[in-house]
Amino acid sequence: MPSPDATDQDRNVRLPETGWQGWFDPTRDAMLTPSRLRGLVHPIRVRLLTLLQEDGPATASQLGRRVGHSSGVTSYHLRILAENGFVEEDTDRGNGRDRYWRSRYRQTSFTFRSPDDPPDESNVELAEQYVRMVVDSQYARMVAFIESMPDRLGELPNLPWTFDDFRLRLTIDEARALAADVRDLVRRYARETSATANQSDAKDSLFLFQMLPDDDPTRQ
Repeated sequence: MPSPDATDQDRNVRLPETGWQGWFDPTRDAMLTPSRLRGLVHPIRVRLLTLLQEDGPATASQLGRRVGHSSGVTSYHLRILAENGFVEEDTDRGNGRDRYWRSRYRQTSFTFRSPDDPPDESNVELAEQYVRMVVDSQYARMVAFIESMPDRLGELPNLPWTFDDFRLRLTIDEARALAADVRDLVRRYARETSATANQSDAKDSLFLFQMLPDDDPTRQ
């Protein structure tokens, strides 16, 4: 749960005119633009923020075990995230010895299309680093599932998890419409974690999709 002033930073961020409505709530979510990435662009910080957003409040020690670092390392990076407004101390939890941290936002998104903060030579490299870290994290999850296949041998025929790719020829407007349609479809299945906590057949799932220009230099 973000703090009451969690939208202070977002009041200065003008959102793109289209493409975000419905899935983005400025009272609960953060929209990052190139100049707002400072303090976040580090593999450990991106991972810590993701864990806090996905799994809720945790201590530096708990997070350290998840990311494979000492509590001292995670405490250092949590402080930097806090200084830049991404996380805060959860004063409703813990005791004098255990300090809990929580994300100030339900989710964090990134855009190059904010009219007030377009990419330029001074920040595009930072944005590239951030996007690369996010994609590397998504790729690692896909590889982890593939490597788990031998352990799932008996259930593989019945599992719904899949990877697909489709080659399309789209105008810019069609590409935007397709992305919006996909988000609308996914929202039909999106539920707060607590809503399915007691369903034995419900499993935390990750839906990924990419839509990129097919700039294959080998294609004539």
